[in-house]
Formats: sequence, structure tokens, C-alpha cells
Amino acid sequence: MKLTEAERAENRASFSAMSLPDKLGYIFEYYKFPLVLALIAAVALGSVMYNRLTHKDALISVGCANVSPGTDLITALSGDFVKAEGADPARTEVKMLLGLYLSRDATVRDHQYAYASRLKVMASVAGGQLDVLLMNREAFDIMASGGYLMPLEPLLEGNAALMARLSGSLEKGTVILRDNDVEHLLDESVPYQADTEEVVNGILISGFPLIKQAGFSGDVYLGVIVNSPRADIALRYIDYLTR
Repeated sequence: MKLTEAERAENRASFSAMSLPDKLGYIFEYYKFPLVLALIAAVALGSVMYNRLTHKDALISVGCANVSPGTDLITALSGDFVKAEGADPARTEVKMLLGLYLSRDATVRDHQYAYASRLKVMASVAGGQLDVLLMNREAFDIMASGGYLMPLEPLLEGNAALMARLSGSLEKGTVILRDNDVEHLLDESVPYQADTEEVVNGILISGFPLIKQAGFSGDVYLGVIVNSPRADIALRYIDYLTR
């Protein structure tokens, strides 16, 4: 019902006479629904603006499986590479996927962790969200056998200097072309059989200064993910890590 001018004046006078707590209570009581909607809209708008202002494009995505780089090495693997590329650190980053654990012989204690890590790696590979993987020998063998690592010779052939630098560090991995793994799992009396090939799909990078000074107890390998959308940057990343 539309109020008369006299009624509106009376309401204004009553509101003016209220104490501050009463005024706040009155406003909340009669306008809480539009206030809540306004608050939700403000929070949503703020979130969108924050994400736009703080978003960084991924220059390259690097995972670490069965190896744990320290703070200094993480900086060298990420922020220092961004600077070496001449990219803007405020708008660009190396996306790091840390703490991955890959194993075929996981114990009961770490089986769930290994399974979750494998799912994360496979999802990242399938989504084209992983370009380079640093790993120990066990993880390298797992990734190589599954056909997840790119053959490196075609990638390196256009860079003779880098090929020469890596000549003694290129590693062959066994790629399973086809096998009867399902039949063997369903019936252990069926012997496991597989057709395989040896492919140069890894680099032993432990001896290069940047990795050597990190003090890893075992060997560290680098592989490029087979469907990486940033193979050209991955090549520059290899060059950067092995100088």
C-alpha cells in the first residue's frame, strides 16, 4: 500500500529519533534480503577482480615425482626460469606439481598415496597440463613403459649444441607397445607377455651443476610429456637446466 506524504514524514521522524543500534536493527529487519543479495554480489565481484589481478599464465608446467627439491631448487626451477626467459614474473609462472609418488610396489602404508599421485599425473597428462617431469629411476620406468614420455631425439635434433651437451646423458626407456596385462591379472596362470621397444625418452640430469648442487641422494631424470602443448618451451627448459 502506498504511503501518504504525512505517513512518510512520520516514519522519517520516528527513524530519526531512534538510537544507532535501533536504526541498524530496523534497516536489517526491513532490508535484509536486498542487503544479503548486495553482499553476495560484492563478494562475487571482488573474487572475480582479485582472480583477474593475481592470475598468472603458466609458462610451463613441471612435476616432481619421487624427488623432493628444496626451497632454493624450487626457486631455480620456477621463478629463475621465468626471469631467464625474459617473461614478466608478475604475470607469468612456472606451475609446479610437487610431492608426487609413483611406484609399482607400494606398501600398504603408502599405497593410497601412490594411487592418488598416479591419478593426478594421468589427469594432468590427459588434460595437457603437464609438460616436464623430474623423477627418480622408478618413476622414469613407470612413465616410459606407459608411453607417457616424448621421444627426445626429434625434439633435440634442431639444436646441435644442446644435443652434443646431452650426448652422454640421454637415457632409453622401455615402452610397452602392447601386453596381456588384463588377462594376466584376471588369471595368474596366464604368463605375462609384452611387445616393447627402447626409446630415448629421458635425460639423466643429476650431474649438471643446477641439479648436482641440490644434493639429491640418487639419480634424477627429466622427461617431456608426450602430449605437451609447450614442447618448444620444454626444449628451452632442458637447455636452462643443463647449462
